[in-house]
Amino acid sequence: MSTWDDLIAHLQAVPEGVYEGWNAQEGYDNHTKWGRQFGEDGVPWCVIFDWCMYSDVGLAGIVPKVDNVSAFSSWARARGQWSEYPSVGAWVNFGDGAHTEIVTRFDSSRVWTKGGNTLPAGGDGGQGRGVYSHVYERRSARITGYFAPRFPDGCPPTADPSDYRGGSGGDQPTVSLAAVIDAARRDPSAPQGSASHRTDSLIVEQALQAEGLLASSWVDGSFGTRTTAAYATYQQRLGYSGSDADGIPGRTSLTRLGSQHGFEVTA
Repeated sequence: MSTWDDLIAHLQAVPEGVYEGWNAQEGYDNHTKWGRQFGEDGVPWCVIFDWCMYSDVGLAGIVPKVDNVSAFSSWARARGQWSEYPSVGAWVNFGDGAHTEIVTRFDSSRVWTKGGNTLPAGGDGGQGRGVYSHVYERRSARITGYFAPRFPDGCPPTADPSDYRGGSGGDQPTVSLAAVIDAARRDPSAPQGSASHRTDSLIVEQALQAEGLLASSWVDGSFGTRTTAAYATYQQRLGYSGSDADGIPGRTSLTRLGSQHGFEVTA
Protein backbone atom coordinates (compact mmCIF):
# COMPACT_ATOMS: atom_id res chain seq x y z
CA MET A 1 0.00 0.00 0.00
CA SER A 2 1.49 3.37 -0.99
CA THR A 3 1.30 6.68 0.82
CA TRP A 4 -0.54 8.35 -2.07
CA ASP A 5 -3.16 5.61 -1.93
CA ASP A 6 -3.70 6.42 1.73
CA LEU A 7 -3.93 10.12 0.89
CA ILE A 8 -6.52 9.69 -1.89
CA ALA A 9 -8.56 7.22 0.16
CA HIS A 10 -8.66 9.71 3.03
CA LEU A 11 -9.53 12.60 0.73
CA GLN A 12 -12.28 10.68 -1.02
CA ALA A 13 -13.78 9.66 2.32
CA VAL A 14 -14.53 13.30 3.20
CA PRO A 15 -18.27 13.69 2.53
CA GLU A 16 -19.08 16.41 0.03
CA GLY A 17 -21.06 19.36 1.29
CA VAL A 18 -20.93 22.71 3.10
CA TYR A 19 -18.42 23.03 5.95
CA GLU A 20 -18.16 26.76 6.69
CA GLY A 21 -19.80 28.41 9.64
CA TRP A 22 -22.58 30.95 9.09
CA ASN A 23 -23.64 34.04 10.99
CA ALA A 24 -26.19 36.76 10.40
CA GLN A 25 -23.60 39.53 9.99
CA GLU A 26 -21.23 37.89 7.50
CA GLY A 27 -23.12 34.92 6.11
CA TYR A 28 -20.71 32.07 5.44
CA ASP A 29 -17.53 33.01 7.29
CA ASN A 30 -14.62 30.71 6.28
CA HIS A 31 -14.57 29.09 9.72
CA THR A 32 -13.97 25.32 9.36
CA LYS A 33 -12.53 22.40 11.29
CA TRP A 34 -9.55 22.44 8.90
CA GLY A 35 -8.82 26.07 9.73
CA ARG A 36 -8.76 25.15 13.40
CA GLN A 37 -6.51 22.16 12.67
CA PHE A 38 -4.13 24.33 10.64
CA GLY A 39 -4.09 27.08 13.25
CA GLU A 40 -5.46 29.83 11.00
CA ASP A 41 -9.24 29.92 10.89
CA GLY A 42 -11.69 32.32 9.28
CA VAL A 43 -9.59 32.82 6.14
CA PRO A 44 -9.82 31.33 2.62
CA TRP A 45 -9.01 27.66 3.17
CA CYS A 46 -8.46 25.81 -0.12
CA VAL A 47 -4.69 25.45 0.49
CA ILE A 48 -5.28 24.81 4.19
CA PHE A 49 -7.55 21.90 3.23
CA ASP A 50 -4.85 20.42 0.95
CA TRP A 51 -2.29 20.63 3.77
CA CYS A 52 -4.67 19.04 6.29
CA MET A 53 -5.35 16.09 3.98
CA TYR A 54 -1.60 15.42 3.81
CA SER A 55 -1.13 15.97 7.54
CA ASP A 56 -3.94 13.56 8.42
CA VAL A 57 -2.07 10.67 6.76
CA GLY A 58 1.37 11.57 8.08
CA LEU A 59 2.62 13.47 5.03
CA ALA A 60 2.82 17.02 6.40
CA GLY A 61 6.60 16.88 6.08
CA ILE A 62 6.57 16.72 2.27
CA VAL A 63 4.40 19.81 1.66
CA PRO A 64 4.80 23.42 2.83
CA LYS A 65 2.52 24.74 5.56
CA VAL A 66 1.30 27.80 3.69
CA ASP A 67 -2.12 29.37 3.20
CA ASN A 68 -2.07 30.57 -0.41
CA VAL A 69 -1.64 29.08 -3.86
CA SER A 70 1.16 31.35 -5.05
CA ALA A 71 3.26 30.46 -2.00
CA PHE A 72 3.12 26.70 -2.56
CA SER A 73 3.66 27.17 -6.29
CA SER A 74 6.83 29.20 -5.67
CA TRP A 75 7.97 26.61 -3.11
CA ALA A 76 7.47 23.81 -5.64
CA ARG A 77 9.22 25.63 -8.47
CA ALA A 78 12.23 26.41 -6.28
CA ARG A 79 12.62 22.72 -5.43
CA GLY A 80 12.02 21.21 -8.88
CA GLN A 81 8.61 19.86 -7.82
CA TRP A 82 6.54 21.76 -10.39
CA SER A 83 4.97 20.08 -13.43
CA GLU A 84 2.78 20.90 -16.40
CA TYR A 85 1.31 17.40 -16.08
CA PRO A 86 -1.13 15.95 -13.53
CA SER A 87 -0.17 13.21 -11.10
CA VAL A 88 -2.13 11.55 -8.32
CA GLY A 89 -1.95 13.67 -5.17
CA ALA A 90 -0.69 16.81 -6.93
CA TRP A 91 -1.95 20.24 -5.89
CA VAL A 92 -3.46 22.10 -8.85
CA ASN A 93 -2.85 25.81 -9.29
CA PHE A 94 -6.03 27.22 -10.83
CA GLY A 95 -6.08 30.70 -12.32
CA ASP A 96 -2.47 31.57 -11.50
CA GLY A 97 -3.03 31.56 -7.76
CA ALA A 98 -6.81 31.78 -7.49
CA HIS A 99 -7.64 28.32 -6.15
CA THR A 100 -6.33 24.79 -5.55
CA GLU A 101 -7.59 21.21 -5.30
CA ILE A 102 -5.91 17.79 -5.15
CA VAL A 103 -5.70 15.49 -8.18
CA THR A 104 -7.47 12.18 -7.58
CA ARG A 105 -6.96 10.75 -11.08
CA PHE A 106 -6.52 11.69 -14.74
CA ASP A 107 -6.71 10.32 -18.26
CA SER A 108 -5.49 11.54 -21.64
CA SER A 109 -7.86 14.51 -21.74
CA ARG A 110 -9.31 15.09 -18.26
CA VAL A 111 -8.21 15.56 -14.67
CA TRP A 112 -10.35 14.74 -11.63
CA THR A 113 -9.89 16.82 -8.48
CA LYS A 114 -11.36 17.27 -5.02
CA GLY A 115 -10.87 20.23 -2.75
CA GLY A 116 -12.11 22.57 -0.07
CA ASN A 117 -13.36 26.16 -0.08
CA THR A 118 -15.06 25.34 -3.38
CA LEU A 119 -18.41 24.99 -5.11
CA PRO A 120 -20.45 21.96 -6.18
CA ALA A 121 -19.86 20.27 -9.53
CA GLY A 122 -21.39 22.42 -12.24
CA GLY A 123 -20.22 25.56 -10.48
CA ASP A 124 -16.83 25.32 -12.21
CA GLY A 125 -14.90 25.11 -8.96
CA GLY A 126 -13.41 28.26 -7.54
CA GLN A 127 -13.95 29.81 -4.13
CA GLY A 128 -16.91 28.50 -2.19
CA ARG A 129 -18.02 27.17 1.17
CA GLY A 130 -17.68 23.40 0.91
CA VAL A 131 -15.77 20.29 -0.18
CA TYR A 132 -16.56 19.03 -3.68
CA SER A 133 -15.17 17.00 -6.60
CA HIS A 134 -14.70 18.33 -10.13
CA VAL A 135 -13.58 17.23 -13.58
CA TYR A 136 -11.61 19.55 -15.86
CA GLU A 137 -10.15 19.36 -19.33
CA ARG A 138 -6.40 18.95 -18.91
CA ARG A 139 -5.80 21.72 -21.43
CA SER A 140 -8.17 24.12 -19.69
CA ALA A 141 -6.82 27.66 -19.56
CA ARG A 142 -7.76 27.69 -15.87
CA ILE A 143 -5.00 25.21 -15.00
CA THR A 144 -1.68 26.97 -14.44
CA GLY A 145 0.23 23.84 -13.38
CA TYR A 146 0.79 21.31 -10.61
CA PHE A 147 2.81 20.98 -7.42
CA ALA A 148 3.94 17.31 -7.43
CA PRO A 149 5.20 16.43 -3.92
CA ARG A 150 8.06 14.00 -3.36
CA PHE A 151 6.37 10.99 -1.72
CA PRO A 152 8.57 8.83 0.54
CA ASP A 153 7.83 5.64 -1.41
CA GLY A 154 8.34 6.73 -5.00
CA CYS A 155 6.34 8.19 -7.83
CA PRO A 156 2.53 8.03 -7.93
CA PRO A 157 0.67 7.55 -11.22
CA THR A 158 1.74 10.49 -13.38
CA ALA A 159 1.19 11.84 -16.88
CA ASP A 160 4.62 13.51 -16.86
CA PRO A 161 6.94 11.58 -19.23
CA SER A 162 9.98 12.88 -17.33
CA ASP A 163 8.67 13.05 -13.79
CA TYR A 164 11.51 13.98 -11.43
CA ARG A 165 10.43 11.22 -9.03
CA GLY A 166 11.21 8.50 -11.54
CA GLY A 167 7.78 7.71 -12.96
CA SER A 168 7.66 6.74 -16.62
CA GLY A 169 4.56 8.81 -17.31
CA GLY A 170 1.45 7.79 -19.20
CA ASP A 171 -2.03 9.06 -19.85
CA GLN A 172 -3.86 5.89 -18.85
CA PRO A 173 -3.65 4.30 -15.41
CA THR A 174 -3.89 0.50 -15.36
CA VAL A 175 -6.06 -1.83 -13.30
CA SER A 176 -5.22 -5.48 -12.75
CA LEU A 177 -8.24 -7.71 -13.35
CA ALA A 178 -6.82 -10.39 -11.05
CA ALA A 179 -6.30 -7.82 -8.28
CA VAL A 180 -9.83 -6.43 -8.32
CA ILE A 181 -11.37 -9.91 -8.52
CA ASP A 182 -9.32 -10.90 -5.48
CA ALA A 183 -10.34 -7.70 -3.68
CA ALA A 184 -14.03 -8.23 -4.50
CA ARG A 185 -13.84 -11.69 -2.98
CA ARG A 186 -11.77 -10.84 0.09
CA ASP A 187 -12.62 -7.31 1.21
CA PRO A 188 -16.38 -7.67 1.93
CA SER A 189 -15.82 -10.27 4.65
CA ALA A 190 -12.71 -8.61 6.08
CA PRO A 191 -12.81 -5.99 8.87
CA GLN A 192 -14.35 -2.64 7.86
CA GLY A 193 -11.97 -0.66 5.67
CA SER A 194 -9.69 -3.56 4.77
CA ALA A 195 -8.14 -3.08 1.35
CA SER A 196 -6.30 -6.01 -0.21
CA HIS A 197 -5.53 -4.12 -3.46
CA ARG A 198 -6.07 -0.44 -2.69
CA THR A 199 -4.53 1.11 -5.82
CA ASP A 200 -6.57 -0.94 -8.31
CA SER A 201 -9.76 -0.77 -6.26
CA LEU A 202 -9.56 3.01 -5.90
CA ILE A 203 -9.51 3.49 -9.66
CA VAL A 204 -12.56 1.24 -10.09
CA GLU A 205 -14.39 2.97 -7.24
CA GLN A 206 -13.70 6.40 -8.72
CA ALA A 207 -15.22 5.21 -11.99
CA LEU A 208 -18.27 3.84 -10.17
CA GLN A 209 -18.62 7.17 -8.38
CA ALA A 210 -18.52 8.95 -11.75
CA GLU A 211 -21.30 6.61 -12.90
CA GLY A 212 -23.40 7.79 -9.96
CA LEU A 213 -23.35 4.33 -8.37
CA LEU A 214 -21.07 4.86 -5.35
CA ALA A 215 -21.05 7.69 -2.82
CA SER A 216 -17.72 9.50 -2.36
CA SER A 217 -17.55 8.40 1.29
CA TRP A 218 -17.13 4.78 0.09
CA VAL A 219 -14.38 5.56 -2.43
CA ASP A 220 -11.62 4.38 -0.11
CA GLY A 221 -9.77 1.59 -1.91
CA SER A 222 -11.63 -1.15 -0.06
CA PHE A 223 -13.73 -3.30 -2.42
CA GLY A 224 -16.32 -3.85 0.29
CA THR A 225 -20.02 -4.56 0.22
CA ARG A 226 -21.00 -1.07 -1.04
CA THR A 227 -18.51 -1.27 -3.90
CA THR A 228 -19.59 -4.81 -4.77
CA ALA A 229 -23.23 -3.71 -4.84
CA ALA A 230 -22.33 -0.71 -7.03
CA TYR A 231 -20.42 -2.90 -9.44
CA ALA A 232 -23.34 -5.35 -9.60
CA THR A 233 -25.59 -2.46 -10.59
CA TYR A 234 -23.11 -1.48 -13.28
CA GLN A 235 -23.14 -5.08 -14.59
CA GLN A 236 -26.93 -4.93 -14.73
CA ARG A 237 -26.71 -1.72 -16.75
CA LEU A 238 -24.69 -3.68 -19.29
CA GLY A 239 -27.42 -6.28 -19.51
CA TYR A 240 -26.02 -8.96 -17.20
CA SER A 241 -28.19 -10.79 -14.69
CA GLY A 242 -28.03 -13.58 -12.13
CA SER A 243 -24.53 -14.83 -11.34
CA ASP A 244 -23.16 -12.64 -14.13
CA ALA A 245 -24.17 -9.57 -12.12
CA ASP A 246 -22.74 -10.57 -8.74
CA GLY A 247 -20.51 -7.53 -8.27
CA ILE A 248 -17.27 -9.39 -9.05
CA PRO A 249 -15.64 -7.75 -12.08
CA GLY A 250 -15.14 -9.70 -15.29
CA ARG A 251 -12.85 -8.68 -18.12
CA THR A 252 -15.63 -7.51 -20.44
CA SER A 253 -17.41 -5.31 -17.90
CA LEU A 254 -14.18 -3.94 -16.41
CA THR A 255 -12.80 -3.13 -19.85
CA ARG A 256 -16.06 -1.32 -20.67
CA LEU A 257 -15.84 0.67 -17.44
CA GLY A 258 -12.22 1.49 -18.19
CA SER A 259 -12.99 2.69 -21.70
CA GLN A 260 -15.61 5.05 -20.23
CA HIS A 261 -13.43 6.37 -17.41
CA GLY A 262 -9.85 6.36 -18.61
CA PHE A 263 -8.08 3.24 -17.38
CA GLU A 264 -6.67 0.15 -19.08
CA VAL A 265 -7.23 -3.41 -17.85
CA THR A 266 -4.31 -5.79 -17.46
CA ALA A 267 -4.26 -9.45 -16.48
